[in-house]
Amino acid sequence: MTPGRPRDPRIDASLQEHLVPLLVQCGPDGFSVDDLASRCGVSKAAIYRRYRGREELIAAGFAAVNETMPDVSDLPLREALIAHLEWVKDAVGSALTASWLVAIQQRPQLHAQYMATVVAPRREALARIVRRGQQQGQIAEAADLDVILTCLSAPAVLAGMHRVGPHPAQRVSVADVVDTVLAGILSPAARANGS
Repeated sequence: MTPGRPRDPRIDASLQEHLVPLLVQCGPDGFSVDDLASRCGVSKAAIYRRYRGREELIAAGFAAVNETMPDVSDLPLREALIAHLEWVKDAVGSALTASWLVAIQQRPQLHAQYMATVVAPRREALARIVRRGQQQGQIAEAADLDVILTCLSAPAVLAGMHRVGPHPAQRVSVADVVDTVLAGILSPAARANGS
């Protein structure tokens, strides 16, 4: 069997560049392969050689939104939390939450895919930072992990959803959120050390 023509990496790069912004802008029912092909300057056939249809494109878009998540494992606790949550706030994929909120609630399979591919990796990355803080004695061991993750991530997600326009979430800094939450969960030793 003779192999087909190799894929053009420029097309793959263009698809990566344009897919998520298109999904953010149009939602799951508003985007079309025609729009994506036009933005990328390629034929629909070039897209269908890579993806069998809209569902695979959505899956690829979901998978792509976390590719730029920063590695904060070498940063001190406070700085790691701020860096991760600033990324969540500013990531292009954060806007998926706003444009897709209704659609993912109405389509259980899409909701499950979104939660597993977009939300779970972000939450797990944040949980690693918090668990490291607990293991190093900076965060009280008795502090509930799910409560901490919700208190830290919800403001960043809200700010990401409303980053266009004069929404109050824009006036609250991620650093202020981190400092407020840390003030409530620092271990007695960390509190005594002022860390």
